[in-house]
Amino acid sequence: MAKQSSLDFDHELEKLEFALALSQTSGDKKRSEKIRQQIEIIGYQYEEPGT
Repeated sequence: MAKQSSLDFDHELEKLEFALALSQTSGDKKRSEKIRQQIEIIGYQYEEPGT
């Protein structure tokens, strides 16, 4: 798989944050937790080495 650019990560995070807002609004705690975990994973991938 090709390395994702920071723009790709930003776009993916934006989509997940929107999905999280929707799941929180509907009160779906299980879905919200899954989305939070995905956001956390992407956050770790987004960090540059040595930071």
